Amino acid sequence: MAEEVPIFTNRDRMLLMELSADARASLTHLAKVADCSVATAAKLVDRLTRALDIRFTLEIDMDRLGFPERHILMLKFRRKPTEEFLRDFFKNDTYAQDVYLAKGDFDLLVFAAADTPINYIKWETGLAAALSDYVPELRPSEFVFPQLGYVPLGDNFVDFIREEIKTDRKDRQILRELNRNSRIGYRELARLTGMNEDTIRYRVFKLVKRKIVRRFTVAVQKPGYGSLIAYFLRYRFGKETTTSAFPQMRNRYMSEGGKTPLLNTYPMIAPISGSYRSFGMAFDRESKRSLYDAVKWHTILLKKEEIIERHALITKTIKGLLPLRNLDPKANYRFIWT
Repeated sequence: MAEEVPIFTNRDRMLLMELSADARASLTHLAKVADCSVATAAKLVDRLTRALDIRFTLEIDMDRLGFPERHILMLKFRRKPTEEFLRDFFKNDTYAQDVYLAKGDFDLLVFAAADTPINYIKWETGLAAALSDYVPELRPSEFVFPQLGYVPLGDNFVDFIREEIKTDRKDRQILRELNRNSRIGYRELARLTGMNEDTIRYRVFKLVKRKIVRRFTVAVQKPGYGSLIAYFLRYRFGKETTTSAFPQMRNRYMSEGGKTPLLNTYPMIAPISGSYRSFGMAFDRESKRSLYDAVKWHTILLKKEEIIERHALITKTIKGLLPLRNLDPKANYRFIWT
């Protein structure tokens, strides 16, 4: 039996966009945005949460927390392991934050974070050795920072916070719980951490003021109609690249790409260092358009340069969350305007 496709309204659209910007927005505020009662707003948020498998989480500034080691890895297997094996394999992995099955030039995409270079290389070497029966081709690149979008982190990210970063045990408790559910109420947060509500409010305020928490946001796990493409690019640097192509690329990132707004089309764009120079994830209703928006137009802009690209369709989340928060129901789902 085919999966039932949810039908959304304009209120759903406004609420989803509002929650993407601030997942802790009060029901009173959401009711005002959607022009409805508080009780109706609560029901609409609950329906959206269930229909799209929304997870309320945090966008963390990894630099401010002292994450020196961030890497994105693509793996291509000569003999593919089963989904069940991979889920079990990565289940308790403390360094692998997000793991996605893919179909195309690579079979697996892994975002990893570690506290020291030594610990990272030990983990990467151990990963290759543990998967050696499947003969993986492993290509890691250092993830510099997200130009657009964000990286969902596992709850264990608090274990990697360096000592020189002034966050104590209580701050880390709060960060862990908010990462699990950024809409959690102060009363429940106080119960879980053993602190009083006033202390919780003050500490949350300080974490935001210090810009450790960049945003209380959502991760949409059911992206509706469309395809999510992940891609890696590398190219030779020439005068044409620096004087013409790069400015055009930046302009495109900051404007609308075709008929679909940029923030809806591109979940993530990031510079990387290593064998590839750029990483991105793009989403659109049609896989061919996703591929064009994600990869082919780079080839057009950099036509005088030597470009090598690898891309794959993300098919399933093995661990972590999808970095999708700005999906517009009007563009990506069966939609009724009301």
